[in-house]
Amino acid sequence: MPLRVLVADDSAVVRVALARRLRLAGLDVALAATTAEAKAVDATALDLAVLDFDLGDGWGDEIAAALRAVRPDLPIAFFTSSPPTETEARLRPYGPTFAKPEAMDEVVAWALRAAKDDA
Repeated sequence: MPLRVLVADDSAVVRVALARRLRLAGLDVALAATTAEAKAVDATALDLAVLDFDLGDGWGDEIAAALRAVRPDLPIAFFTSSPPTETEARLRPYGPTFAKPEAMDEVVAWALRAAKDDA
């Protein structure tokens, strides 16, 4: 059974493109377009998460905190176009941050490493 990753991003283009890449890499993907949708996903069914920082209706670190409240060991990464100076201190406690859209290959590589470590 493939490992399950949550992809939460308010950009449909990024969300679909990243999900496609992760699926091609052998992962099962749950999608969320909003903070509310992401928080509604069952964290116990996830193996890792890739979150945008600014989802329009909330923040990626809010999602990360909610996920970690249920799964303290859940690997989390952020894929964002927000400036590093704005996000660094808020996101560092949860996991690495990758620049959107140019670091998509790095996000997929991180997910595969995290999935391997979680298996």
